[in-house]
Amino acid sequence: MATITLNFLSKAHTDLLNSIKGYTDTEEWLVTNKRFVAFFDILGFKDLVLRNTHETIFEKLNEISNLKDGLNPNIIDKEFSNDGIKPLEVVTFSDSIVIFSKNNTVESFKIFIQSVNWFFSQIIEKEIPIKGAIAYGDISIDSVKQIFFGQPLIDAFLLQEDVDYFGVVAHNSIDAFIQEYNLFQDIEEYVFEIQTPLKSGKITHLNLRYFPFLIYDEVDKMNLYLEKFKVSMSGRPRKYLENTISLYGQYVQRLNISVSGT
Repeated sequence: MATITLNFLSKAHTDLLNSIKGYTDTEEWLVTNKRFVAFFDILGFKDLVLRNTHETIFEKLNEISNLKDGLNPNIIDKEFSNDGIKPLEVVTFSDSIVIFSKNNTVESFKIFIQSVNWFFSQIIEKEIPIKGAIAYGDISIDSVKQIFFGQPLIDAFLLQEDVDYFGVVAHNSIDAFIQEYNLFQDIEEYVFEIQTPLKSGKITHLNLRYFPFLIYDEVDKMNLYLEKFKVSMSGRPRKYLENTISLYGQYVQRLNISVSGT
């Protein structure tokens, strides 16, 4: 039987930790700022609650919350300290996870994209079905008063509701930011554009490339990993899985064409 290797400290994860370690923006967080946001939604949460004990659900949510520790460069450098200046804020509530960037600098954007990829991959690794979206614009964050507000948060929430596979889709506000600063070549290892399965139809969107954070060496191991979800999904929920397998197949085909053409 084939084994599936999960690479917690993959090259992609190590690169992310080094990016956070080298974060140079020492300005304090502003309550209101232009920033990036990711909104994740755990699929079938009501069914999950019905079929499991309260303690089991709490443990799963606690595991997700603890993923924030995986964004600490202390993992690779025990002497590291960011002196309280961090590039991201992660908020978890019930079946939702929200990730905010500190601001809209190019450096913050790159770390945001890498971090969202890693966070998403780790939830998938825990065999928790999930989907999400990212957006950009004016957002207010007051962690003490628990105030989180802004049009991009609404944009990300509404777009993720339309997403029909295990993935993260970019709102057009992200496209506009990338075009404004001509960043696609700088981030192309973290994103890819493809016809995306949405509930409203297959529409071309920018998607986050979370796969390298989850697997390595053989690309077909991703399909073996996705097979694990079949034992917990039937009917409409399994459509998310089938769409994910199909999209990943297209991604791999495009990757093979790109590699053979080099």
